[in-house]
Amino acid sequence: MSFYESPLFVELLLDGIYLLLIAVVGLTAWSALRTVRLRKGQDGEERIPARGIAWGVAALLVLTLSATALLADTTPLTINGKTFSDTFWLRVSDMLINTSGVLMLVAIVCALFGMRRWIVK
Repeated sequence: MSFYESPLFVELLLDGIYLLLIAVVGLTAWSALRTVRLRKGQDGEERIPARGIAWGVAALLVLTLSATALLADTTPLTINGKTFSDTFWLRVSDMLINTSGVLMLVAIVCALFGMRRWIVK
C-alpha cells in the first residue's frame, strides 16, 4: 500500500480539503463585503457607479454559483477503471466549471458593451 492509499492520510487530506473549502468561501464573502463597503460614494469624475457595479458582480457570482450548483450533473464518473460517485464533489466540480464558463461569457458581453461607446463615436 502506498502513502497516498493509506486510509489515515486520505482522511487527513480530505479533512484538509474541507477546511480549505470553508476558509475560501468565508474569505471570499468577507472580501466581497469589504470591497462593497469601501466603494461607498466613489462615483468619480466619470460618474461610474462603482458601488453598484461591485454589488452587481457579487450578486451575479452568488446567483451563478447557486444556479450551477442546483443544475449540476451528479452522474458517477469512471476514470481509469475507478468509479467516482461522491455526489458532493461531483456537484462542486461541475458548479465551478460551469460558473467559470458563464462568468467568462458575461465578461465578454460586458467588454463588447463597453467597446460600443468607442465604436459609436
